[in-house]
Amino acid sequence: MKLFFLWLLFALCAPAEEINGYATVGMVSTHFKTNDGEPYNEEHKAFGAELMLDQQYILAYLHFVNSRDKVTDIAAIGYRYDVIGPFGISGILGYQKGYCLEGFQSSVECTEGKDNSGFAFMPMLYYKHDYFTLDLITQGTVLALKLNIKLF
Repeated sequence: MKLFFLWLLFALCAPAEEINGYATVGMVSTHFKTNDGEPYNEEHKAFGAELMLDQQYILAYLHFVNSRDKVTDIAAIGYRYDVIGPFGISGILGYQKGYCLEGFQSSVECTEGKDNSGFAFMPMLYYKHDYFTLDLITQGTVLALKLNIKLF
C-alpha cells in the first residue's frame, strides 16, 4: 500500500505547475449526541501533511486520536473547488485505519467481527488564506474543524 501511494504521489506531482505544502496542526470537533452516555473525544491531537497540486488536487496524510479515543491514520487523495472568494468545497477519498465504518462515512463502535480499516470519504467546506486553510468537516452528528498551516 505504501509503494502505491508513493507511486501515486510521483505521478501526480510530476506534471503539476504549482505545489503547496501544508502541515496539519490540530483538529477540534463537537458532537450532537453521546457515545452510549459517555462524551466523545472533542480534541483529536491531530497532525499530518497535505500537498496541494495546482490549487485543486489534494494528497494528504492525517494521524489523530478519533472521537472514540482510537488512534487513526488516513492517506487520501481529493479535489478542491473554489466557490466564492476564499471559500469552497472539497472531498477526499482515502484508506483509513482506526474507525469501524458503515458505508464510507458512518462511524460505529468497533465490535468483534468488524474491521477497523477500509476506504472512507470526507466532504468538507474550506476557507483558504495565504498562510493557512481551515477545513470544516461534517458527518451527520458531528462538526469538526481542521487547521492546516502553509509551509511552502
